[in-house]
This record gives sequence, C-alpha cells and structure tokens, in this order.
Amino acid sequence: MLILDVGCGRKKQDPRAIGLDREKGSSADVRCELGHFPWPIRSDCADKIYLSHFLEHQKDILRAMREVHRIAKAGTEVVVVTPHYSSSDSYTDPTHLYHLGLRSFDYFVRDTSEDFTYGAGGFQILERRLTFGGNFLLDNLARLCAAFSLDFYEKHLAWIFPARNIYCRLRVIK
Repeated sequence: MLILDVGCGRKKQDPRAIGLDREKGSSADVRCELGHFPWPIRSDCADKIYLSHFLEHQKDILRAMREVHRIAKAGTEVVVVTPHYSSSDSYTDPTHLYHLGLRSFDYFVRDTSEDFTYGAGGFQILERRLTFGGNFLLDNLARLCAAFSLDFYEKHLAWIFPARNIYCRLRVIK
C-alpha cells in the first residue's frame, strides 16, 4: 500500500507515508517543488494521499488536484485538511494564497458521465466537516449550528463563531 503525504512539512500524517515537500528540514522522502508539474511520482500508484495544510499554499489549486488525480489509483482516498476561511489561521500566514470554504471542494466532484469541472474533477466527497478550536461554549454552539446546516453556518454565522479547519475525505473516480 503506497501512502503519500504531499507537502508533509515536519510531521507526516502517517509514519508509513512517503513525504513530498520542497523545504529543507521537512520530513520529506522526496524533495521537489510541488508548484511545478508533473510531480516526480508515477501515474496511478498511490493508495492513499494526504494533503494537510497544503492546498491553500498552491498557486494553482486546480492543477494540483489534477496532479493528485493523476498519481492516484481508482478508489484512492484523499484526505484534505485546510484552514476554513473564517479561521484566523487562514489569514495570519502570508503564504496562504486561498481561503477555502466547505463548498470549495464541490469543484473537484464530477459525475462519471460529465467532463471534469474546470478540468479538476474526478473525485467523490466521502466526508466533509468543520473542526473548531478550544473554546468549550462558543465552539460547541458553532458545532451545533453547523450540524443543523453547514450552508446556513457559512453564510450567516462563520464570522461570529469561526471554524478552525475543513476536513474533507475524497475518493478518486477514474
């Protein structure tokens, strides 16, 4: 089973994973510039892929997701974690180029009978949820609101009760 951690940083999401990163001092097994395509990974080889705090740094998210699709086998699980747009974490890091919401991942979904959406489809959403920080009262209130309706939460309450991260599990469709 080949597990990849793309943009692994200093700590891999799974100790068995092969880490890819450009930074010296990272836990990367393969040092490469992930903004240059194609990545030095063969097509249709990965069984599981982690993208933890990676996508928000990419100049071309759609191209990065096409590359994830290329290197993944059919049925591969892709785990994405990124700051929610309401999180202060999304804005305090000046290297974050994008601020994403839960519906941002809809762009990577396609029906098998359709063409890729914006050229970056080929995924099925298995799970998506928000995580919250450590404030017991406010975070639980936000969780309750988000559980009632994620769309309502994002449209009306996200700036009042900010989320921390988006957690999204995708399956590769080929």
